[in-house]
Amino acid sequence: MLHLKYYVILLIGIFLALGLGILIGITLENNNVLENQQELIIRQIESEFESLRNEAAMLKKSLAVLEEQKAQAESTSEYLFSRLIEDRLQGLKVSIISFGQDTISPDLIQLLRSAGATVGSNITVRADLYARQDLGTALVTFLQNDGDDMGRNDLHSIVADALVSSLIEGTFTPLSLRLKEMRLIQASGDIEQSCDVIILSSNGKDAQAQFSEENGLDVVLIQTALNMGLPVVAVEPSSVEKSAVSEYEELGVSTVRDVDTLYGKLALISILEANRPE
Repeated sequence: MLHLKYYVILLIGIFLALGLGILIGITLENNNVLENQQELIIRQIESEFESLRNEAAMLKKSLAVLEEQKAQAESTSEYLFSRLIEDRLQGLKVSIISFGQDTISPDLIQLLRSAGATVGSNITVRADLYARQDLGTALVTFLQNDGDDMGRNDLHSIVADALVSSLIEGTFTPLSLRLKEMRLIQASGDIEQSCDVIILSSNGKDAQAQFSEENGLDVVLIQTALNMGLPVVAVEPSSVEKSAVSEYEELGVSTVRDVDTLYGKLALISILEANRPE
């Protein structure tokens, strides 16, 4: 009886050992499967990253080539443009009047000079010229008028006449000198000679709101210049949000939008060429 119990216990122990061995084997085998899957995923990720790095390197090289080609194209365009406009404005005397901006674009001046034009005095009219209530009184000596009775339109006409007369005569009138002294206009230098055409440099409706109302100074100045036989070309850069060009076109003057672009520059040179003295 004792031997039978012993054999039974022995058999149970053997089966438990086998079961434990099988369980351990299965567990180890599953671990290897997981490790293999992890290694496979890692290799796939590394392969994808390597592919992305290669693609990025190729795109970088392509971008460098495109940038070099762009630089060459721009250089070629600048050279061809300079040859195209060379001496086309030779003998033309130009003056620039700017409204609604602090300074006249040096690029505009350089463009005109590159085309052979002579750029005379460049005048910037300050935006607060008509905001000051005491302006009429301050100018009474020159206007020989009662400042209290002077209307804004009268003042527009008088100032416009003084500025245009200065450009036609080739010297600042007393009123223009007074405006300079009061720092209501700024000029790059003395007017040494009369001009053939005025370029009115506008910065859009928003920047010159004080001038663009009905019968504003910009409008009156254009009308005054045309009445005195002095051509006017109104220009605007591409940065303006609300263009005033359409209003100037209604006055019968030539206009150029986006004057800072290649198309705008060519358009301006072509228009000015028509005013070049023979």
